[in-house]
Amino acid sequence: MSRPLNFQQIQAFKAVMELGTTTRAAQFLNTTQPSVSRRIAEIQSATGLALFELHRGRLRPSDEAKLLYRTIQKHFQGLESIESVIAIMRRSGTGVLRLGSTPTLGVGLLPRIVKPFLERYPDVHIDIQTTTSRQLLDYLHQDLIDLAFTTSDFDDDEIEPLIVDRSEAVCVLPLDHPLAHKDSIHLRDLGQSRILSLSDNDELAMRIAALMRENALNQGVTIETTSSVTICALVSAGTGVGIVNPYVASTFRQQLAVRPLLPGLDTSVRMSSPSRSAPSLLARHFMELVRSFSSCAHSDANA
Repeated sequence: MSRPLNFQQIQAFKAVMELGTTTRAAQFLNTTQPSVSRRIAEIQSATGLALFELHRGRLRPSDEAKLLYRTIQKHFQGLESIESVIAIMRRSGTGVLRLGSTPTLGVGLLPRIVKPFLERYPDVHIDIQTTTSRQLLDYLHQDLIDLAFTTSDFDDDEIEPLIVDRSEAVCVLPLDHPLAHKDSIHLRDLGQSRILSLSDNDELAMRIAALMRENALNQGVTIETTSSVTICALVSAGTGVGIVNPYVASTFRQQLAVRPLLPGLDTSVRMSSPSRSAPSLLARHFMELVRSFSSCAHSDANA
């Protein structure tokens, strides 16, 4: 009956098959030639197979050796894959980072952070889900994402939010709009303008509507859409004016006049994670980069 082989024996056999001699195999394995020869002899004894024969001073593998090598090679590929995954995890965590973001932050903020992150961790797989704040909250509860980026404040004991960038909504206008010369835009300035609005269930849209009611302002003729990106594109085409967060507005800065809005509307970015489980090593690396990015952005703004 054949005896089970150990890893050192299999490793020696594989090295001899690939390098041709026990001397080269020993050098590769950082061991001695007699040690390799002994392991090959052990394999032949354990299996009862003649795996090599000496031919003109060199070891020549038998057909059985070739078949055994092909089988071993498949298993070693699996081992190498495992070692690769472990190396990635050692450097960066799980190897997969799952991010959630509102569409506007997915356009205006995340690309500026993801790029330097991938420069540090090029082997990481990043999955980014862009959807509504309400859906992102569900994803966090279901552990479908590691981090969520929104301008909404999740009032939830199971979610840990952290403000990573403070900002206020801006008004976007066509470059040739009569109000484009102003340093800031008050809501009352928009009384005669066509206002492009987000859907009624959007948090920013609801706060804008409430602010206009508080200031006894008529919202006037509007175009409604679900995307701030669409608002910016429509404003750029000259169809009206819009109120959006500054992150998406920054991506259209060459095509729009972007002005501070008065009264101010908070659109600070919140990075949220589930409180019931610790962030992965990879998520912590990303969180650290987000914090440093935010600090640099504030330093540049104050310079």
